[in-house]
Amino acid sequence: MPTKYSISIQWLFQQFPSYQNLGAQAYKPGLDNTRNILAHFGNPEKDLTFIHVAGTNGKGSTCAFIHSFLQQKGLKVGLFTSPHLVDFRERIRINGKAISETAVIDFIEQVRPLELNLSFFEITLAMALVYFKEQGCDYVVLETGLGGRLDATNVVTPALSIITNIGFDHQAFLGNTLAEIASEKAGIIKPGIPVICGEENPALQSVFKQKAEAEGAPIYFSNRRITDEENLLPSYQRKNAALAMEGLSLLGFDVMAFDVIETWKTLFPQTGFMGRLFPSPTLPNVWYDASHNAEGFNTTLASLAEMGITKPLVVFGASNDKSLAHVIESRNKVAHWYFSEFSNARSYLTSELKDTIASLGFETYEIFQDVNEAILEAINKRSEGQGILVTGSFFLLSDCKEIQQLMRHQLTQ
Repeated sequence: MPTKYSISIQWLFQQFPSYQNLGAQAYKPGLDNTRNILAHFGNPEKDLTFIHVAGTNGKGSTCAFIHSFLQQKGLKVGLFTSPHLVDFRERIRINGKAISETAVIDFIEQVRPLELNLSFFEITLAMALVYFKEQGCDYVVLETGLGGRLDATNVVTPALSIITNIGFDHQAFLGNTLAEIASEKAGIIKPGIPVICGEENPALQSVFKQKAEAEGAPIYFSNRRITDEENLLPSYQRKNAALAMEGLSLLGFDVMAFDVIETWKTLFPQTGFMGRLFPSPTLPNVWYDASHNAEGFNTTLASLAEMGITKPLVVFGASNDKSLAHVIESRNKVAHWYFSEFSNARSYLTSELKDTIASLGFETYEIFQDVNEAILEAINKRSEGQGILVTGSFFLLSDCKEIQQLMRHQLTQ
């Protein structure tokens, strides 16, 4: 029997179409809608202190590190991220604890009578900011959805802006060149507000420098990596952690007191962070990673190689609005491919996968309708010590039974 919470969430998805479910047709660029709904609720954003994070890859990781570091300082920290893997409440957390079902229900009941034309993301952001204000958060770590300039989160004036990097993703909305995408991401830079950027390409750095100069915003660039002699921290996470630390140092925090490796070990229970080269706690040499674009996928394979995992078996699934051309470039680094559908309506279906994979010239692969069957097949077929990477869309990971169990347990804590 449906619960009041499940009925409320169903109404939310129906009334406010979500990019997670519909893709491009749910995207509503611009800030007016967000400003209007926040004004209706008394402009909670004016009473909160934000760290605003944009970028192509690494946003979620950087947000999780910042959230955990601030929590270690004894602060009350709100965290807003997307998408969710298993439960809507994952998107809105305070000190790692997800928003309650009751709070979600109460907010939706306030919204129901209003005549609004909002996207799912806009209404979810408003819910988060109202909740963070009500709970008295000291800081809010805010991850952008798409882009930056016209992203709903850009209504806030933060204490610090962070841009992780620039790569090709969401070109239909952000532009067809890296410079165009960088310009959109640079839209979160605010007058006089410091910004730190992890992008190392000089041509793209110049885009951010020009925007920062125009806004009178101090800008800093980071290319540091955390040292990890235990080799537990994936290489790209060493950069994300360093970026988080340097950003907090700009706000006056003593970042030398942070133990990054211990923070990484406890990042999931502290923040609910999952799906970025997350090792399976029960299946040896199995990793989950939501690498949905070329840069992310190649970085993940490189990180595994540095950890001694070469030529892994790859279980892969993608949304049907994504090109699969980038994965063929890495075929020599993968022993065998297990392509899979997922339950979200945006999934590549088996027939589409067959045609696409054939056109790309893959030779060693299998296709499955269920990711759990694909994982089991990979486990049964692998040689001793061989690694398995489950990757692609967040939707694929959300269908994994182990992730569902872990997340549901974490949400009860």
